[in-house]
Amino acid sequence: MMENSGTPGICHEENADRNRENKDVAEFMTMWTAQTDQVLETLERGGIYFVKKEYITQKYGNTAWIFQEAYRFFTERAKHIVPQPEEAQSPVWMFGDKKWAAPVGGGYRLELRIPREELILFDRRLWSKILNLSYIGTKEQETEFQHKLHRMGIADSIEVFLKPYYPLLKTEILKSWERLFTEACPELEYVQGAAWMIKKEWIV
Repeated sequence: MMENSGTPGICHEENADRNRENKDVAEFMTMWTAQTDQVLETLERGGIYFVKKEYITQKYGNTAWIFQEAYRFFTERAKHIVPQPEEAQSPVWMFGDKKWAAPVGGGYRLELRIPREELILFDRRLWSKILNLSYIGTKEQETEFQHKLHRMGIADSIEVFLKPYYPLLKTEILKSWERLFTEACPELEYVQGAAWMIKKEWIV
């Protein structure tokens, strides 16, 4: 299914099962992704779409370095879960709940039926923390880490990545991000996924 907006880790299998529509298609999952006309044109021409790093720079401009830092971490870990094709420089992001795949400024929302073996699933709330370059832990651990930063005169964890003075703190934050791949899969509303490509045959 393709919806036009032109007018205005690894999750545990038992939780992932909630997003499977029928027992006879247990090897597939339904996911939603927001994509542009350019992506659809690429799929029409070649039947497959891969993300290139330059797309990230073009999309995010001056803040692209933050996304690249997060994406670099994700890519390095994800390729050991699902092998990374040479053509794929960054993952394609998608969601279990269609409301999170609403296109911004035009484009399309695609419904995908994806082989489970092609998917990496995780909690989108944890991924949001990584995109903010934040420490991930329990509520108490996150509060304690924030206090540590303040005691060192650091206003925000982004400073740890911006300046070369805090290698140990940076290592601590990066280590905490591993939780993205070890936490149990949440309820469907919070399920986010990544795949190394979109294939035309996956579009419902």
